[in-house]
Amino acid sequence: MNSFLALRDQELTQFTGERRQKVRHRVERNLHTAEFIASVVELFGPVLADTMNVLGGGHSMLEGEKLRILSETEDDDPYGPGPGVGEIVR
Repeated sequence: MNSFLALRDQELTQFTGERRQKVRHRVERNLHTAEFIASVVELFGPVLADTMNVLGGGHSMLEGEKLRILSETEDDDPYGPGPGVGEIVR
Protein backbone atom coordinates (compact mmCIF):
# COMPACT_ATOMS: atom_id res chain seq x y z
CA MET A 1 0.00 0.00 0.00
CA ASN A 2 1.17 3.48 -0.80
CA SER A 3 2.27 5.50 2.25
CA PHE A 4 0.15 8.45 1.08
CA LEU A 5 -2.95 6.22 1.02
CA ALA A 6 -2.12 4.93 4.50
CA LEU A 7 -1.66 8.51 5.72
CA ARG A 8 -4.99 9.51 4.16
CA ASP A 9 -6.76 6.56 5.83
CA GLN A 10 -5.16 7.47 9.16
CA GLU A 11 -6.24 11.12 8.89
CA LEU A 12 -9.74 10.06 7.85
CA THR A 13 -10.02 7.72 10.84
CA GLN A 14 -8.75 10.45 13.19
CA PHE A 15 -11.17 13.02 11.71
CA THR A 16 -14.19 10.73 12.03
CA GLY A 17 -13.24 9.91 15.63
CA GLU A 18 -12.94 13.58 16.56
CA ARG A 19 -16.12 14.42 14.69
CA ARG A 20 -18.00 11.62 16.44
CA GLN A 21 -16.88 12.93 19.86
CA LYS A 22 -17.91 16.50 19.01
CA VAL A 23 -21.32 15.39 17.75
CA ARG A 24 -21.86 13.21 20.82
CA HIS A 25 -20.91 16.09 23.15
CA ARG A 26 -23.25 18.49 21.34
CA VAL A 27 -26.16 16.02 21.46
CA GLU A 28 -25.59 15.34 25.17
CA ARG A 29 -25.48 19.08 25.91
CA ASN A 30 -28.72 19.65 23.99
CA LEU A 31 -30.32 16.70 25.76
CA HIS A 32 -29.35 18.05 29.18
CA THR A 33 -30.79 21.44 28.24
CA ALA A 34 -34.04 19.85 27.07
CA GLU A 35 -34.27 17.77 30.26
CA PHE A 36 -33.75 20.89 32.39
CA ILE A 37 -36.46 22.82 30.55
CA ALA A 38 -38.84 19.85 30.81
CA SER A 39 -38.17 19.55 34.55
CA VAL A 40 -38.87 23.24 35.09
CA VAL A 41 -42.12 23.04 33.12
CA GLU A 42 -43.14 19.83 34.93
CA LEU A 43 -42.48 21.30 38.37
CA PHE A 44 -43.72 24.86 37.94
CA GLY A 45 -46.31 24.49 35.16
CA PRO A 46 -49.16 23.24 37.36
CA VAL A 47 -48.41 25.84 40.05
CA LEU A 48 -48.34 28.63 37.48
CA ALA A 49 -51.58 27.37 35.93
CA ASP A 50 -53.23 27.25 39.36
CA THR A 51 -52.02 30.77 40.14
CA MET A 52 -53.42 32.10 36.86
CA ASN A 53 -56.69 30.28 37.54
CA VAL A 54 -57.01 31.86 40.99
CA LEU A 55 -56.09 35.30 39.63
CA GLY A 56 -58.81 34.87 37.02
CA GLY A 57 -61.42 34.19 39.69
CA GLY A 58 -61.35 30.39 39.79
CA HIS A 59 -60.75 28.02 42.67
CA SER A 60 -57.35 26.73 43.77
CA MET A 61 -56.31 23.11 43.29
CA LEU A 62 -55.30 23.06 46.95
CA GLU A 63 -58.61 24.38 48.23
CA GLY A 64 -59.81 22.18 51.06
CA GLU A 65 -56.39 20.67 51.75
CA LYS A 66 -55.03 21.32 55.19
CA LEU A 67 -51.54 22.79 55.32
CA ARG A 68 -49.21 20.90 57.60
CA ILE A 69 -46.88 22.93 59.80
CA LEU A 70 -43.64 21.25 60.77
CA SER A 71 -42.86 20.91 64.44
CA GLU A 72 -39.37 21.43 65.84
CA THR A 73 -38.68 17.68 65.77
CA GLU A 74 -39.63 17.47 62.08
CA ASP A 75 -37.48 20.43 61.08
CA ASP A 76 -34.79 19.29 58.65
CA ASP A 77 -32.46 22.26 59.13
CA PRO A 78 -28.92 20.79 59.34
CA TYR A 79 -27.65 23.78 61.35
CA GLY A 80 -30.20 23.50 64.14
CA PRO A 81 -32.24 26.35 65.56
CA GLY A 82 -31.16 29.91 64.91
CA PRO A 83 -29.87 32.29 67.56
CA GLY A 84 -32.36 33.68 70.03
CA VAL A 85 -33.38 37.31 70.26
CA GLY A 86 -30.51 39.42 71.61
CA GLU A 87 -28.07 36.50 71.45
CA ILE A 88 -24.61 37.31 70.07
CA VAL A 89 -23.22 34.81 67.59
CA ARG A 90 -19.42 34.50 67.47
